[in-house]
Amino acid sequence: MVLSAGRAEIAAASSETLMRFGANYAPLVREGQLHRLVASMFLHIGLLHLCLNSAALVSIGPTLERDYGRVTFVAIYLASGLAGSVASVLWHLASPVVSAGASGALCGAIAAGAVYARHARRPAELRMLLSWAAATLAFGVVVGADNAAHLGGLAAGALLGLAARNRRPRAAPPLAPAALVLGVVVLAFTGSVLTRKASDTAASAVNRGVDFAQGGDMESAVAAYRRALALEPKDAIAHYDLGLALERLGQFDAAIFHFTRAYELEPDDRHRRGLVGVHVNHGVALAERGDGVAAIAAYRRALALDDTNVSAHRNLGLALDDSGDRAGGIAELRRTVELAPNAETKAALASLLVKDAIALARDEKHAEAIVRYREAISFDSTEWRTHYNLAIALLEVGEPGQAVSALEQAQELADSEAVRKLLSQAIEARRDARADAGDLTGALDDLERATLLRLQPVTDAGE
Repeated sequence: MVLSAGRAEIAAASSETLMRFGANYAPLVREGQLHRLVASMFLHIGLLHLCLNSAALVSIGPTLERDYGRVTFVAIYLASGLAGSVASVLWHLASPVVSAGASGALCGAIAAGAVYARHARRPAELRMLLSWAAATLAFGVVVGADNAAHLGGLAAGALLGLAARNRRPRAAPPLAPAALVLGVVVLAFTGSVLTRKASDTAASAVNRGVDFAQGGDMESAVAAYRRALALEPKDAIAHYDLGLALERLGQFDAAIFHFTRAYELEPDDRHRRGLVGVHVNHGVALAERGDGVAAIAAYRRALALDDTNVSAHRNLGLALDDSGDRAGGIAELRRTVELAPNAETKAALASLLVKDAIALARDEKHAEAIVRYREAISFDSTEWRTHYNLAIALLEVGEPGQAVSALEQAQELADSEAVRKLLSQAIEARRDARADAGDLTGALDDLERATLLRLQPVTDAGE
């Protein structure tokens, strides 16, 4: 393992190295890599792990070899280790972990030793072995070790010890136990060699997908994320990253499914924002295809998850306006401004208010149009057309003085021929009103100003 992956493996073997050499991992065992049940018994996560287990084996092994015989002892050891691996797989089916080590086999040896000590009436040895078993389980709880393997090994060792406790040890060829272990090891690690290219964990598959995605290869990223989910269907990270990749490919329905699944598995803010975002982007894509009804539904789904999402409110407002529901559109854009009172959101609301005002003016509802224009100006006063249209409505209701003020603001923004012409008309209307009211001085001032206005050159062509 050190030669394969470097000296860092001495202190703590990486998951990738452990998997390549045959660590136990429920999803791959389910796929048929049964050699992992055995190979993992001979792997260790670091030098300290190996030394501790070796010390335990040296402490209890000689006594068990004497009591049961070498071949039986080796059989109990291997069978207990296999039982521990199977127990680990069954326990971690829902939440797979990478596990390795001889602890399951050692626990089986401890249990078999305790059975024989009780049978042979050696109470001090029995207490010591039982204490050792309890300490192993307690240590497993403290450090998060694989207690499923410990318990499986203990159970198997106890049963095998009971079955073999009355048998007298028989002499065996000196190399038989070693040959048995060597044969098991060779078979197990041959399986590791043959499956080394299929030794992914879900986490490593996700990491590979992230590398593909960062390089722009979204198709390969999707394949990697799908492999991760084949291994661990409840991996929220894999669902989330797959959703991102599918969204970038424009596969919105599939992306929404995986974002939803990630949020169901881990309902945190990150996953909720991802789900909201994909609904909004799906709505944008639908709107671009001309399916306004579906786009509105997508934006509403986003807002059902997060009513503070500015993009969803803004896009919903524009979509409602396009569908003919201008009142609904204005309400959504008002909410947008409440959430994000910046120039962009205010300009969007002002634009929709102007559209509504123009429609009201066409229906001869000039007083209502004036209210809309003024509200639009309160959000965005930089658009000369709004001031210009307000002036027209003011002239329609007989307010030439206010119309002049509006047109003066329009002229400051764009000194066009159209603005100047209407301003001249508004000044003349105000002149007539002043004359009728007996304000001859004001009327003469307006006459002079209207005349000068016609003679001055236009400084900005405008539109």
